[in-house]
Amino acid sequence: MKPIIQSARIFSLVLVAAAAGYWAPFAVPAFSEANRGVLNLITKQDVSRQDQTAREKGLTEVGRSMILELKDGPEIDVLNPGGQEIDRQPIEIDVEFKKSKDGAEPNMSSLKVRYIKFFTIDITDRIKPYIEGNRIHAPKAEFPKGNHTVELYLEDTHGKASSKVMEFKVL
Repeated sequence: MKPIIQSARIFSLVLVAAAAGYWAPFAVPAFSEANRGVLNLITKQDVSRQDQTAREKGLTEVGRSMILELKDGPEIDVLNPGGQEIDRQPIEIDVEFKKSKDGAEPNMSSLKVRYIKFFTIDITDRIKPYIEGNRIHAPKAEFPKGNHTVELYLEDTHGKASSKVMEFKVL
């Protein structure tokens, strides 16, 4: 089962982009073991590339994203950050995945982590080195200033899915 994302903003932007004949995948920098100390989960380049592309194509933000969270699979417990304003860097990311209501274990190989802005960026590969058992723990993650939305998606060993949205603002 795939996560269900309902977003008037993203849908509108995709329609406008398709009508303009434009669609380009965004390059994702590779993870470097040499930089293990700090996780640059979303870079300024990621954000500015999306903003610049949107401006060049005349796209504007329409409304606020509406994301439906799935709750049939494992419990997703965002310990840090969540729904807060953060005035320091780096940021600790701490998320725990617990058994489903029916006792099925989380299937960590099904984990998907997506950064949501104008377009969605799959950041799963960037976060994989920080998976410890049934937990994501990145003690030193950096984000550019601004509002951030990250969707976590995970299935259990029976194939039932859950998703959770982390929203926070870096001052």
